[in-house]
Amino acid sequence: MKKIINLLLILNFTVFYSQSIENLKIETKNFYAAHYNMDFEGIASLYHPKYFEKFTKETITAGLDERFQNDVDGIRFVFPTMTFNYAPIQEINSGKYCVITFKNSFRIIKSNPQAESQVQKDLASYLKIKNYKSVKFESKRNSYFIEENVTWIAVSSAQTSWKWTFIEMNSTFKSLDEFLDTSLQKELGL
Repeated sequence: MKKIINLLLILNFTVFYSQSIENLKIETKNFYAAHYNMDFEGIASLYHPKYFEKFTKETITAGLDERFQNDVDGIRFVFPTMTFNYAPIQEINSGKYCVITFKNSFRIIKSNPQAESQVQKDLASYLKIKNYKSVKFESKRNSYFIEENVTWIAVSSAQTSWKWTFIEMNSTFKSLDEFLDTSLQKELGL
């Protein structure tokens, strides 16, 4: 009986700790560092399980690899660390959720020199992306320097084995509606 009680206490502590703000901050830094270091396996390991309902881990990591580094351009995060803003952790439908926001800076580095007409076309296209706040072409680097507002949703639930996982609000990958129903999005203020 004593062993069972100890086991239950350990399990409760593990679930409580895995859902704490301290642990969330560690996992958020790990998730960002994986992006910064182009550790696509690391990114995928912290994605919410719904990412894998339609795609395998291999497909996702290959897609990230193609997005970050290909024959035409590559994406590089500029700063190795970031200041994250955490909304309060909310308990909704037996899960814990936290909206995380931050201002990110990255470069899209072009492999071939860009003609002025192409630069203007690209700038106009990039500025249509709603979370991009600033876009500049850096001719010496042959790259676009972009500042964007980023939102991640951290989720800890039975589906995630009570570990913090992340959903990126990024329309190029998947729709947020595929991860969270609209009533939950509303409760989270999204």
